[in-house]
Amino acid sequence: MPASSAKAVLETAASTSTCTPETVQRKHVFDIRGYSQHKLLGPNVYISSGAFAVGGFDWNIRYYPGGYLKPKYVSVYLELLSAGARVRASCDLTVVGQRPGSPSLVSRTPPMLFTSDLSRFAPSTSKFVKRSKLESPSWGLVHGDRLVIECVVTVFMYPTVVTRAAAPDVGDPPSDLQRDLARMYESQAGADVGFLVGGQGFRAHRTVLAMRAPAFMAGVVRGGGLGFSGGCVDINDMQPEAFDALLYYIYMDSLPAAIRDVDGDRKRELVMDLLAAADRYDIQRLKLICETALSKTLEANTVVTTLTLAEKHHCQRLRQACVQFIASSVDQIK
Repeated sequence: MPASSAKAVLETAASTSTCTPETVQRKHVFDIRGYSQHKLLGPNVYISSGAFAVGGFDWNIRYYPGGYLKPKYVSVYLELLSAGARVRASCDLTVVGQRPGSPSLVSRTPPMLFTSDLSRFAPSTSKFVKRSKLESPSWGLVHGDRLVIECVVTVFMYPTVVTRAAAPDVGDPPSDLQRDLARMYESQAGADVGFLVGGQGFRAHRTVLAMRAPAFMAGVVRGGGLGFSGGCVDINDMQPEAFDALLYYIYMDSLPAAIRDVDGDRKRELVMDLLAAADRYDIQRLKLICETALSKTLEANTVVTTLTLAEKHHCQRLRQACVQFIASSVDQIK
């Protein structure tokens, strides 16, 4: 491309990151019994709740029954006790109604910075509630000479983790290999090897056999170990249905419905035939599938035959199932 026609391309990209505040919240209940006696303490004298921890910091509730600087009021504060601390927090102070249906009185303090000096208190006003309102029977806030204050403290922790948004994960499309192999099996297009089994003909693809069953390919197809008839490889040690199931597994990686749905003796016979072939051609996964299927069809009149098959083809899982079946049968007889 000539230099005069070249254009500078500015590539732009966007990225995002997210910082989410982490909060810790806890509720503390300050149950004040003997309300009438406490209010005799007079103004500017407080009663403290027990200390409680929120977000790694210690807090308590200060209750001034005679008010703080405002004698007509009751004053309530949340206090930060941890020395030298700087904490971002909010609090909700609630005088809980003592009678069914009576309202509660809530004072909310938005997020603020608590420090160990005078900023350790919230709310910022001493006018929490007028004593006349607090003691009014219509409000029901004091009942049975008892006052209950709930304090919900929310501590806003300093962010320590910032997450960076990853690019959208579109993901890879699903594999279509099995679909393609199924098409090859069903259409037989390009099949280049034939088999004759019990008078029935079958066709397959050498490349698929070499990939999925190399021992079968080497011992039967390349070696022609079982003979040829009219250009086909003769298979004389399997039933046609079992051989068809073998080819189906090689292409589909599962058993055909004809094997899965046949019940009783016929299914057992076909699966035994298929297991022997899987062992002979070293198709280990198919061998294990057959072992599992036979383990589920054990009966008193077939377990010895199945155990013999398991011993012959070194099927440890099937052998164990047979031994357990025999042992349980003996226990039932006893």
